[in-house]
Amino acid sequence: MTYITYQQYTDLYGTPPIPETEFPVYAQAASDLIDSITQYRIVESGLSALPSLIQNLVEKAAAAQVLYFTQNGIDAVLSGQTGQGFTVGKVHVDGRNQSGQTAAQMMISPMARIYLEQTGLMERGTPCFHQSPNSFYGIL
Repeated sequence: MTYITYQQYTDLYGTPPIPETEFPVYAQAASDLIDSITQYRIVESGLSALPSLIQNLVEKAAAAQVLYFTQNGIDAVLSGQTGQGFTVGKVHVDGRNQSGQTAAQMMISPMARIYLEQTGLMERGTPCFHQSPNSFYGIL
């Protein structure tokens, strides 16, 4: 399941620099990464089971991740090569990551991370498995 449609993406960022026929590949890859960093919490309950604000933030995160793919190249991002240096002749351009992030951390769009941090879905603690009116984790 993808968390962003072509129409939702164009509403947020305009027409992407990829053909509409390729968009589902980018959207699925973005959704898969979001599932991974949220510990598959969305998959367990389904996106529609979450509050509308959380749904909106997940959709925006997916759109941001697709944008990140189009800006950096989906192959470079998914292979962990984003930010790598290169040499042409005697000239070397150092793309070293100054922030100290790992290749896996650089796979995620900074904007997508900002959206997802607001949802609580990235928390690494043990989720609450009982119903609680103050926490959407109760639906997991």
